[in-house]
Amino acid sequence: MRALDPNRTRSVLQPSGRGVPGRRAITHPPDPRRPPLRGQLTVKLFSRSKNQGPRTATITGTNKAFEVPGKDSILNEALAAGIPFPHSCTVGTCGTCKSKLVHGRVREIVDSAIALTAQELRDGYILPCQSIARTSIELDVAGLADMPEHPLVHTGAVISAHRALTHDIAEIVVALDHDLEYTAGQYAELRMDGLTGPRSYSFATAPDDADRRRATFYVRHVPGGQFSDWLFDTNRDGAHLQLAGPFGDLWLRPAEQPLLCVAGGSGLAPIKALLEDAARRGCARQTVLLFGARTQHDLYCLAEMDDLRRSWNGQFDFRAVLSEEPPESAWTGARGFVTDAVHELPTQLLHDCHIYTCGPPAMIDALETAMGEIRTDIEHFYADRFITRYPGAAQTL
Repeated sequence: MRALDPNRTRSVLQPSGRGVPGRRAITHPPDPRRPPLRGQLTVKLFSRSKNQGPRTATITGTNKAFEVPGKDSILNEALAAGIPFPHSCTVGTCGTCKSKLVHGRVREIVDSAIALTAQELRDGYILPCQSIARTSIELDVAGLADMPEHPLVHTGAVISAHRALTHDIAEIVVALDHDLEYTAGQYAELRMDGLTGPRSYSFATAPDDADRRRATFYVRHVPGGQFSDWLFDTNRDGAHLQLAGPFGDLWLRPAEQPLLCVAGGSGLAPIKALLEDAARRGCARQTVLLFGARTQHDLYCLAEMDDLRRSWNGQFDFRAVLSEEPPESAWTGARGFVTDAVHELPTQLLHDCHIYTCGPPAMIDALETAMGEIRTDIEHFYADRFITRYPGAAQTL
């Protein structure tokens, strides 16, 4: 059993007949300057009057606020209000929506210890995708205060082009009913009638201000996955979808330090878009892009990588790393896991670089561990973990 901080009331069982037995209510730490009042919990739970206004959630450091009636998760209520709240899996495993509860009380839907460390729990962090507001709340959401501002758009879409990039990755281009603005590195949610829930896919190209009604995505086939099974079954040109976006906090922060970009599988999409946009803006930062794949048959966008290298104002080094290439093949490039190639990079670059990575969680976790062994400060580590909804899908490269 986890030891609780005596100065913080984190876990209390709901009073009999109220809430759901066994689920925990999380409160903001009490003010040490004020002694606790007898019956204070009862006042909090039962003192709402008919004239009291709606409960609201505010985001620290922003002008963003939204109502939290408590009928759905905080994340879903934020998204319904048009707040571009960082999220990915929506089921409490990836930790993307992790936020600090500054004020107020919430109830957990499931135990947030799945994705939060013991220290994060002690510091008051919650998973909004697995928490329901019990009072008005204030959240400190990392990255949201300085995230690029774009309207959250819900629009119809039609697949206008569909081509295979590899045996299990396809490119789809969708024509949108309404204009869509996004920042390179972000993603959208695609929904199809009859599909259980939306699917998240990163924009694979830099935004084009001249054509805001077109978006490109790379979709990996996950056997047993409803959307990808449907997409790979036959040519889907002309098929109708629903799109919502943009979402995500993976975007290139302005700086002068070198860039280390690491992508695995379809995780190349947002990294490619981010770097294409940077090249258009004249970025001259020294850049290394490591692309992990299993075999040569899993490589794609090599011509685009060559174009990117030629258009980059500074030093640009692209390296493909193959983990399962047959030893007898003619491949002369790097072999092994993509994170192994990190140790072969110049020491000074590894100590100075800002890191942008996208792909399977196992790859990103291994990269974070590797960088932690190289240097003590990995503050500038920006990641988008691709969580596969289908539980049997492979998560490694």
